[in-house]
Amino acid sequence: MKKRMSKNVLAVMTVVMAVGVTVPGFAAPSAIFYDVPVNDWSYSAIKQLTQEGVVSGDVTRFDGKRTVTRYEMSILVANAMTKIDEATPEQKRVIEKLAVEYAQDLEKIGAVQSTKPAPAEAKPIAKPNVNFFFDNRIEYTHNSIGNNSGGAWVTGKNIKNSDQLMERIRVYMSADVGDRWTWNSRLVQAKWNWQSNTSETVRFDRFWMTGKNMLGGTLEVGKMQLYPGKGAFFGNTGDTEGVYYTRKQDKWTFRGGLANSSYLISSGQRVKFMEAQYKPNGKMDIGAYALRQSYSDTVDDLDLRVINGAVEITPKLALSFEYAHNNANPDNYAYGHASGKQNGYFIALQSKYKATNYMPALYTNMVNPFKQGDWGWGISYRHLPSGVAGLWNRGAFSWVPLTTDVDGNWQNALDGINAWRADFVYVPWRNVQWTLTYDRIKYIDGDKLNNSWQSTFNFFF
Repeated sequence: MKKRMSKNVLAVMTVVMAVGVTVPGFAAPSAIFYDVPVNDWSYSAIKQLTQEGVVSGDVTRFDGKRTVTRYEMSILVANAMTKIDEATPEQKRVIEKLAVEYAQDLEKIGAVQSTKPAPAEAKPIAKPNVNFFFDNRIEYTHNSIGNNSGGAWVTGKNIKNSDQLMERIRVYMSADVGDRWTWNSRLVQAKWNWQSNTSETVRFDRFWMTGKNMLGGTLEVGKMQLYPGKGAFFGNTGDTEGVYYTRKQDKWTFRGGLANSSYLISSGQRVKFMEAQYKPNGKMDIGAYALRQSYSDTVDDLDLRVINGAVEITPKLALSFEYAHNNANPDNYAYGHASGKQNGYFIALQSKYKATNYMPALYTNMVNPFKQGDWGWGISYRHLPSGVAGLWNRGAFSWVPLTTDVDGNWQNALDGINAWRADFVYVPWRNVQWTLTYDRIKYIDGDKLNNSWQSTFNFFF
């Protein structure tokens, strides 16, 4: 065990030494005692490793209220390097990235030996490693709406099977490109219903570049996901091609972008958005955004004005909400759906504040999937009049149970409905997450009721 640990520590040291020549030199020997800037990514990285038990210490030290010096941070990084043998692949990637960032500091405190070659002996910089992360999902869904009762989203067609099995694999890839850019991508393939021809072609639904320190912020360019606010009224897990810019200013975060979400309809489906979030501490946030999405070159699907927020009531109880008004002109709307001039909302109680970033629990940080025995829960209510989330908003998809009709469309869980939802998430084994979901969907116009159950296993490796 110790021998293997030594080999892994040596591997991290090798990475540090290989890129050490590219790390900017200190202005003076005392630079090791300079503070790490408040918004530096190192804080969130060390906080993550501390929460997951890789680094020992008080996690509240990294809540953004106070800084630590580069000397203190390098001590924590050195501690993480000694635990790399027990680390998960994702944790190892974080540790290696920290080791590169603090290479000279680690050398100064004696955590690694100096092996700086003479200028004539300098070697070419090694090609960046590509990091892989896999998420394989197996899911069973039951809905009570019946085979001849309609219920499919948008089309209103019948759901083909009340009981369905689906499987999906997602492969996440990333690699640092120099010292300012990161390449990211996601490969996906799914069989939405084992009993029908609903296989999705293997494809990259995400591939984009992230640049840091661009005009004081972060620039993202390419094919990405988009979930403004809490994700209840607009969202897309991928296939949104555009440019996003994010800037953090003290306790504020500002973001905006232009994109083309053409996956469903045509090149006319363009998205423009601006959002802001204020987070006074690690236990509360309030935000707002404006978003406009066109149905075509001449017709708007969404013209949203949204406010949202979350607060930690106790360490084991949090409240979150999102309220939206869709100001799109209902007279221009297609397929006979009512749209525009509609208001909707959701409100939820969850087992931890960390899980309030997105709804519902299935797509949030409800648990740590690498910690056996971890569990969490969420209870929510949503009011979504017809059109408030948009006709072609595949990404309010967050609310959609993955049951399909004869054409592979989702069952309707977001248009003209009121619904209660409950989620329980548990980690039975390391790297395996089980989610049990109940969704009680009541149509606003009519007596139609759909009770939907989901049992989902996600395998992470």
